[in-house]
Amino acid sequence: MIHLAIAIFGILVTIFFVIGTHEAAHFMAARLFGVKVLKFSIGFGKTLFRFRDKHHTEYVFALIPLGGYVQMLDENEGKVPKNQLHLAYNRQPFYKKFLIVLAGPAMNIFCALVLYWLVFTIGFTTIKPIIGEVAPRSIAAEADLKPNQEITHVDGKATLTWTSILFRLIAHAGNNDKLVIEVKNPGNTQSETRVLDLSNWHLDELKPDPLKALGIEPFLPHVPLVVDTIQKKSPASLSKLQLGDEILAINKKSIKDWDELILIIYNNPDKTLFFTIKRDHKTLNIPVTTGYERTLTFKKYGYLGIAPTFEWPKEMLHKIQYGPLAAIPHAWRQVIDLTYLNLLLFGKVITGKISLQSLGGPVSIFENASEALNYGALAFISFLAFLSISIGVINLLPIPGLDGGHLFIQIIEFIMRRPVPEKFILLLYRLGLILLVLVLIQALANDILRMF
Repeated sequence: MIHLAIAIFGILVTIFFVIGTHEAAHFMAARLFGVKVLKFSIGFGKTLFRFRDKHHTEYVFALIPLGGYVQMLDENEGKVPKNQLHLAYNRQPFYKKFLIVLAGPAMNIFCALVLYWLVFTIGFTTIKPIIGEVAPRSIAAEADLKPNQEITHVDGKATLTWTSILFRLIAHAGNNDKLVIEVKNPGNTQSETRVLDLSNWHLDELKPDPLKALGIEPFLPHVPLVVDTIQKKSPASLSKLQLGDEILAINKKSIKDWDELILIIYNNPDKTLFFTIKRDHKTLNIPVTTGYERTLTFKKYGYLGIAPTFEWPKEMLHKIQYGPLAAIPHAWRQVIDLTYLNLLLFGKVITGKISLQSLGGPVSIFENASEALNYGALAFISFLAFLSISIGVINLLPIPGLDGGHLFIQIIEFIMRRPVPEKFILLLYRLGLILLVLVLIQALANDILRMF
């Protein structure tokens, strides 16, 4: 159950940080500009707990953690006492209302900048993007890409990690154009250019994998199938497995690597498997009973508690770290690149270049939060930064119901020098709500389909 506890902790931190900072920015801006705040809510639906402060603002944490809101005193939402009209949101000048709404997305972007600055200042080690396998007759093979080549640039941009390569690839999704990659052969400092024809590049709509669709598998060194760690109080500790055992087969089926071993254990929760092992030059067959953990959707998966010991060769690793001042432009560049990526993806979904089936919903977000936390603090911080940017960008879209919709209407009113008719605004918000609900339903459906 420890994995489920970690997952829940990761989810709660993600909700409070990403949504909390966004709504807190609206709240603080409203207070700063003299607007009375009636309610500050994290989540929607049934109230789990609430309290009030000395300003009579109600603070709420609700059951459905898919957003939040700050309710301000406003004549458009109810009668306002005459002695409080100066505190009403709708009575404020344009610039105050604009800044109050803009504060939420701006805080998301600022938080991402601070988090990426922290990541670059602390420093991290990443694996060089070296090609492991190239599928025959694939797009990569036709471009003469070969195993053991290191990808150094994509479209003229330096790529130190596989993640940066994926971002560059996504920019080409649905374009049917050319992809320019620079690679280095082992032991060679000179780069060579390869041009990939993407006219026949097709991504899986539900589970897009850009690298696999090109025919590229990242390099993974061979890890001996030798048990080097057995967790205390794990199912493996109750079995006859010992340190130093070499695993040859499971249920008489040969095992070639740890990935295959992990997959078999994962797919067999609470089952007795027969391990063929080599110990002290002898081949033995022993029964091993797996345990189980549960995913966020309470699906059972197998768990054993064994691991190898392996260290990546130093020549295959990048150490990325900057001083406090030098880290600022790198963090800012990361924010700019990911902001552009989010806008680009939105445009591709609107134009049909990327399927709506590729959207991830709350389950995907929470599972990613859990997975990032399991990878370590820096991975989780990077995830929070990426999600903060996504939330900030999405909220700036001119869709009624989102912050961008409010800003758009305010700009129209400022240009027209008069309020937009209330009936028209109500219609826009209803249409915006319908659109958001439909997108959420699609994203939830995608999450459900990915479980199978």
